[in-house]
Amino acid sequence: MMSTFLTCVLAMILALCTGVSRGQCPEKCTCDQLVVRCTGQQLRIIPRPLTDANVLNLYNNSIASLPDDVFKGWQKLTELDLSRNMLSSLHDDRFKGLSNLETLDLTSNRIRNISRPAFRGLTKLRKL
Repeated sequence: MMSTFLTCVLAMILALCTGVSRGQCPEKCTCDQLVVRCTGQQLRIIPRPLTDANVLNLYNNSIASLPDDVFKGWQKLTELDLSRNMLSSLHDDRFKGLSNLETLDLTSNRIRNISRPAFRGLTKLRKL
């Protein structure tokens, strides 16, 4: 009896530690472990943060701007895909707090203006 109980407890702990639960997943997104996919949903804003997520895929949406502190709460991201959106400007510190970010995809946007400090703090960025 005790071993069955311990097995159940260990299974619950493992489930909590391995990723994002479906109950936490933002509306119009799908979540699989540490990956949040919100592709092709006509989103205009960045969804609420999931602090454990490593990947946020916002491919093919309608995001036109990135407000101050928009990525607050997404500190563990290593990959961010904002391709095929409607971004036109990247102002100072747009990616503030994403110090673990290694990959940032901004392809197929309408970016015309980028401030010099737009990418400040992205010390681990390897692919843009």
